[in-house]
Amino acid sequence: MFRNRLSFFDFLLSLREKDSFGLETTRTKKKTMFSRKKPLGLLLLGVSFLLPPPLPAFPLSIEESKNYRDIGKYFEYVIVPERESSLDRVLREDTFWRPNPKATISFPRVKNPLWLRITLIHYGNLPHTFFLHFSSPVVDVFELHSQVKGKWVTQVSGEQVLQRNKPIYSHIPAFPITLSPDETRTIYVKINSANPIFNFVSVYNSRSFIAFSKKQDIFFAAYFGAGFMMFLFSLFLANTLRYRKFFYYFFYLATVLLINSFSTGFMQYVEIGNSHTWKNYLFPITIYLTSVFGLLFTIEFLETEKNFPKATKLTRGFILLFISLIFSIFFLELRNFIQLGVTLVIIPILLALSISLMALFKSKKKLEVILFLFAFGSILIGAALNSLTVQGLIRPIHISSYSLPLGSAIEVFFLSMALVLKVSDYRKATEEKQEIDLQMKIAQKLQNGLLPQKRTHANGHALGFRFSPASDIGGDFVQIIVKDNEIGLFLSDVSGHGIPAAMIASMAKVSLQIWNDSLDKPAYAAERIRLSLLSSLSGHFLSAFFVYLNPKEKILKIANAGHLPMIYLDRMGNLEHITSYGRAINEYIESQIIEKTLPLPDSGTLVLFTDGVIEARNATTGELFGEERFFNLLQKLKEKDPQTICDQVINEVEKFQKSKRSDDDITILAISLEKNPI
Repeated sequence: MFRNRLSFFDFLLSLREKDSFGLETTRTKKKTMFSRKKPLGLLLLGVSFLLPPPLPAFPLSIEESKNYRDIGKYFEYVIVPERESSLDRVLREDTFWRPNPKATISFPRVKNPLWLRITLIHYGNLPHTFFLHFSSPVVDVFELHSQVKGKWVTQVSGEQVLQRNKPIYSHIPAFPITLSPDETRTIYVKINSANPIFNFVSVYNSRSFIAFSKKQDIFFAAYFGAGFMMFLFSLFLANTLRYRKFFYYFFYLATVLLINSFSTGFMQYVEIGNSHTWKNYLFPITIYLTSVFGLLFTIEFLETEKNFPKATKLTRGFILLFISLIFSIFFLELRNFIQLGVTLVIIPILLALSISLMALFKSKKKLEVILFLFAFGSILIGAALNSLTVQGLIRPIHISSYSLPLGSAIEVFFLSMALVLKVSDYRKATEEKQEIDLQMKIAQKLQNGLLPQKRTHANGHALGFRFSPASDIGGDFVQIIVKDNEIGLFLSDVSGHGIPAAMIASMAKVSLQIWNDSLDKPAYAAERIRLSLLSSLSGHFLSAFFVYLNPKEKILKIANAGHLPMIYLDRMGNLEHITSYGRAINEYIESQIIEKTLPLPDSGTLVLFTDGVIEARNATTGELFGEERFFNLLQKLKEKDPQTICDQVINEVEKFQKSKRSDDDITILAISLEKNPI
């Protein structure tokens, strides 16, 4: 009893005498300090007699009949400087061992080697091999030292140890300890780690440890097997569908599997070169990359950019943060770099959950969002259970032992189900697109049939033509009819554009056969065409301009159905608008088209165009091309041939609107009145 009280008195003194590593200084220094603080020492000596003595380090009894026992709280520890960290040093009498304060071995900020000590005794009838198991594989090196038959034996495990012939449980930091009946043995364990140290320590009998090891192997084999299959499936989806969300999912799944290879210890099986130091850097970098690809996948999958622009900006900000943190490895100490990653990884999980909750109330496709919510909820629960297990608040048994890989497995399952639904939607969309593409090809063939065959002259008169549709299919079309000494020009603009406009234009072209039989009667033909289209317009209307030319008799006849006037451009650059009365062809009001006959000039150019020319809009300023700019351009081209006029007009319009696509179809048709053009 007195010896124990003196030991406690020495402990109180050592609080002032020990260095920062938990070791006592020399006894000479102790005596000097005691002599200087004699009154205080006497006071502490008196107090020590009133306090209960500290518990002696009795041997911990382990029995073969018990499957396992948690023993973390029975350890004593000491932290030794790297330069002094040897077994001989910790075996010295002046080494001060402290009782472990928690049920776990938890020293997240310790940089120097951590030494643990425990004394075990086996009360049994036969020798038995027990297994000392440490729960966390993310520690660089475990060294176990024990004295067997008077000789010190060292066993080594850990990521930084190259083990070419690994046992089946080599991914689990575990050490076999064989004890004879009533044998007492003191075990010293050295943990040297660049990572934060968290371990739950248990001792198993041989039968329960083998069962535990096999169970883990089966579980993790199934997990990584399924994960690898999903990895290949995601790669197939990414390569086949070429959607960004599938690429992000592929990289996210790859990083999740890589993290779990660390958390389960299977990364120990990967040996590159003669060192495992690279794993200390790969582990936190993988955490940051998982956060980056997880957030990118969230943005794409939940389509946050159009639904939640503010949340998208916030998410992108965190993505840039995690990318920048990867490069902080060049400035931060490795331990702090790892600790920062482990702490911040909760941010993308909570952010993904928040966005999915927002999408749940707004999205019409609820099931996909619910699966996404369950996915990230499961990884959050798994990570939380893993953290609580590592901290020793939850015993590492049953589900808590596999919480992180199990949570990520459930996450991958739900995300895969959500992606299957996405793939189904994409397949339907693809089938619909293929159907639309087929219709577009048919419509494009119709469109090509609406355009005049490539020709440069009509009865010796030079022709020019250009067509620029607003979409793949337009509603403008041109017809040129040539007979002996007669020329018919027809330009039409169907309201709207796309397939409906092209279909109506196609039907209008069929109706033009009526005009072919009476080319010198454009107004009569226009009325007959209107009557033939009444039942097919379906709310659409079309404007059209009919031109009849008879160069031999110098006759020009026109009929205008609500279209823009025709331009006559003489060789001096003068412009004249030629038109007649008439409404656009529609199903509600009669067109009342009036035919006009005019003398045909000997020279100059006639120009027909649709409103897409003058209504072309500048993409930057919103300004219209306008009539004035168009007319001035024509005047500059007064001596050019018709095709050059058409080409220059289209080029100037595209240059003005800064795009080759406009809001409306653009068509221009020109004919020279000279039989031998300039």
